[in-house]
Amino acid sequence: MSKMAAANIGAMLRERRGMPPRRSRASGDNRRLLKNDAPMPLEHYLLLSLADSPTSQDGEVRCLNSAGRWAIRGTVRSPLLVWSSTQADAARLAAERSSAARGQAIEVVSRADAAWAEGREIRLFTPDFESALNGPDAQSAGKARRLRTEAEKLAAFCVVVRAASSAADHASFAEVSRAASKALGAKFGGGSITSAFAWLAGGAGQEALDSVVSGEVELPGPLSVGQAIEAVGLAHKAERLREAG
Repeated sequence: MSKMAAANIGAMLRERRGMPPRRSRASGDNRRLLKNDAPMPLEHYLLLSLADSPTSQDGEVRCLNSAGRWAIRGTVRSPLLVWSSTQADAARLAAERSSAARGQAIEVVSRADAAWAEGREIRLFTPDFESALNGPDAQSAGKARRLRTEAEKLAAFCVVVRAASSAADHASFAEVSRAASKALGAKFGGGSITSAFAWLAGGAGQEALDSVVSGEVELPGPLSVGQAIEAVGLAHKAERLREAG
């Protein structure tokens, strides 16, 4: 970590531009290996996505979830809505109904992901989810403000954790620490590398990340959602090492 990079942390934290959608990290080339190392193809599902959704640097696409939002990933609270590969006609008709209700071109896409489990990240579409085709669940003004505040914290702390994790030596880490304390103090009234790691590794950090990946709120700042996910993973790893030590 150079001095210039550390000095730029404050500027990065102040930047609040929206990021483009992410394309799904899953593809038909993904494979789950059996114990005998024989490759087993993943089951593909059909999902709905905006036809004009631009490609992001992370290669992710947003798909419709149970809350009627365009999400990067499914969560237990808001899983992605899917159809089996044998339900192509039903998925196409659902896309047509959603397009008519929303006034947007919506298409059917095929995806697979080794991390998906029905009832957790994904849910098979049933008539109970018909309202999700028409539009997103309403948010109160208070909830929208809270989600934006938590997303700002998520973005800022992820910048700090990424900078700290890439510090080459103690001197570089100390530079990052000073820059982070100054930037977090100016933005949130206080904070440090230690508090950034702890927040991301805790329940508040996971909840904020879930809100971003489920499409409830956009991630502000210079990082992509994929980079934020990576930073949260780094924070969890650091906390486990700290507890083990």
